[in-house]
Amino acid sequence: MTSKILLPIDHTDDRSWKKALPFALEQAKFYGAELHAVSVIPEIILLPNLPANYGAGAKDHVSGAVKAILEAGGASDVPVHIEEGSVYREILKLAHKEGFDHIIMSSAKGDFPNFEIGPNLARVVRNAHCTVTVVRD
Repeated sequence: MTSKILLPIDHTDDRSWKKALPFALEQAKFYGAELHAVSVIPEIILLPNLPANYGAGAKDHVSGAVKAILEAGGASDVPVHIEEGSVYREILKLAHKEGFDHIIMSSAKGDFPNFEIGPNLARVVRNAHCTVTVVRD
């Protein structure tokens, strides 16, 4: 049974949430589960040769963008986690640390041979400690 669902959202790519958000809301309602969203700021901000304040305000910007997406999708009460680093690693770390038992991720159209599964999705599916549902585009 599912009690905590994690939905990764990339605010720059509506394919990451257009179909996955309604599906995640449906699953949360069906199971009576908590739904949380996560967005990961790529690790370029953490490179040592960048100025100390590089990326200042990025968390606030991304958080605002994700909250706007959730509000437009009828999910304004969903908690938002903003992480920094490697996308798949941060999703997996958060899911494990916070006890999520279901991750719902959207696929994206890609090039041969990975038509639907990008590298982050593939790594989450391969390494997650819990169920991962892939919502196809």
